[in-house]
Amino acid sequence: MQAKDSRPSFDEPSSTALLIDGRQDEPRTSDSTIVLSVSRSASPLLATDTDDNGQSSRYWNPRRALGVSIAAVLITAFVGGLYALALNHKDAEPRSTLIAARNGAVATDEPRCSTIGVDVLREGGNAVDAAIASTLCIGVLQAHSSGIGGGGFMLVRPAGGKEPPVLIDFRETAAAAAKEDMFISNITLAQVGALSIGVPGEIAGLHRAHSRFGKLPWHRLFEPSIKIAREGYALSTLVHTQLKRIEQHVLSSPGFNTTYTDGHGNLLNPGDIVRRPELADTLEDIAAHGPAAFYTGRIAKALVRTIQENGGILSIEDFASYEAVERQPLETFYHGHRVITGSPPTSGSILINMLNIVEGYPLAVDGQTALNYHRIVEAMKFGAARRTILGDPSFVDVTANVSKQISKQFASEIRANISDVQTFNVDHYDPEYDILNNHGTTHLSVLDSDDMAVAITSTVNLEFGSRIMDPVTGIILNDEMDDFSTTNQTNGFGLRPSPNNKIVPGKRPLSSTAATIVEMNGRVEMVVGGSGGSRILTSVLQVIVNVLDFRMRLDHAIDMPRLHHQLLPHQLSVDPLFPSCLTHELSTFGHAIAPLKHGSSVVQAVYRSTTDDTIFAVSDARKNGVAAGF
Repeated sequence: MQAKDSRPSFDEPSSTALLIDGRQDEPRTSDSTIVLSVSRSASPLLATDTDDNGQSSRYWNPRRALGVSIAAVLITAFVGGLYALALNHKDAEPRSTLIAARNGAVATDEPRCSTIGVDVLREGGNAVDAAIASTLCIGVLQAHSSGIGGGGFMLVRPAGGKEPPVLIDFRETAAAAAKEDMFISNITLAQVGALSIGVPGEIAGLHRAHSRFGKLPWHRLFEPSIKIAREGYALSTLVHTQLKRIEQHVLSSPGFNTTYTDGHGNLLNPGDIVRRPELADTLEDIAAHGPAAFYTGRIAKALVRTIQENGGILSIEDFASYEAVERQPLETFYHGHRVITGSPPTSGSILINMLNIVEGYPLAVDGQTALNYHRIVEAMKFGAARRTILGDPSFVDVTANVSKQISKQFASEIRANISDVQTFNVDHYDPEYDILNNHGTTHLSVLDSDDMAVAITSTVNLEFGSRIMDPVTGIILNDEMDDFSTTNQTNGFGLRPSPNNKIVPGKRPLSSTAATIVEMNGRVEMVVGGSGGSRILTSVLQVIVNVLDFRMRLDHAIDMPRLHHQLLPHQLSVDPLFPSCLTHELSTFGHAIAPLKHGSSVVQAVYRSTTDDTIFAVSDARKNGVAAGF
């Protein structure tokens, strides 16, 4: 038996790798995780074909827009220049691990949390159970990006597709006492401090998902995270780096000081053991008593006391009235693949809009040319302009706008305004309001043996959220109020803040998230999503295009250096590892090139072969993640 896939690999097989395209035998056991080795000697600028025996071969594509001679230059630059550059930037070079499995997989940005999710699957839990356990784990180990003091969204595709997919919205909400102009005099208060905190939604969202879909007991899903928090874990370099950025705050804040210092005025170093006993007690309480412990019990009372003592306005009534909301996801078809993603207040409609735009170009035929990347960037710019009119559908009627955004006709109209020879100034893209720059987040993707898929993105927003850790519960609280449009001033382009995203009591701010599930022939093919604030949309777009159009293996699709454009600022941000020759050519279209910080966006994905059901999972190496499977 051989593992095969309809998308050929661009790499020659190594002697030990299990390759997606089936040029190598399967491992002898099916009940184990397989780590695939990665050859990086070939360029994705080469096209491939498949012979009658299913064997793939590489060939020069005569329809390359720049011709064979230029393609040769690009390949030389990519293989030689790019990897030579990578050798000089070893810490930045992405080397994601590709995991192959038979029964299920979990991709998170923390290896231990991926393993915890797979352990849940092994015990008979489903994708929702695994997602809950892994999300709780991330909140303990990577407290700078998510945790039960924050919120997010869970996209669930039920087992076998027998029920419609559902989006569980557990985004944070504004306090009943919140006012539209509360940050006009000092926008920093929306980012740091007690006024920046929205009602946390994570526990309500996880519990709602478990009530509808879970199989294992609720308390079982908390046990690994409770153990880690109580017994301790080694501080990662990633979290240490974030702590260094706010070192003075950590040293002076009671909760942070107790958790992340040695007790003598020094930050813990990478590898030092972190213990969070207060958080362990909190998780035990929630595991035993459900969300009531968080929203009406001693936890809520402790959080409200800390918030109000620090000048915040959240009340016990705000906590008690919080509810996670179920919403209908959005859908499109992309080259025959069913794409399911989040509805507002997520930005899934913008992802669909961008996919619909680029679907009209021969990306798969012409390959990774500068022209195709220019077209993708133009789709990003038009998408960013449309995002400004979105908002919380419970407060703003965005139905007509969303229907237009996801229509194929609208995408066709946009393509008619994209030039293949130049880019344009901001007003060409017709943004209605100012562009909001979001932050933070973590994402994980899960697929189980019953064809249930979960994509969940959660966040506390900026690093360590509001930078308030309640010393009683050990919870780090979000600063999600920063995601509202809060200023009353126009920007340098004359654009005012979006009234659809203004602060209103009980409202949820707009989110950049785009958790996505892709189906083929009625079965889950890919589960994908990202973190990185405003860069989530463009990263997820590129990974989907890399897999479905450029036919990359999943790890290559995620490792590929990325581009980002959000219209404002009006510049094309380019990963330093992106081929310099392509960057130069993009500048000839008129794009203003700026460096994109490597690792500024992170993608986790699971992909299932459409031919033999082998499951592949990848956690982005940009955040040192490793997936797991069985």
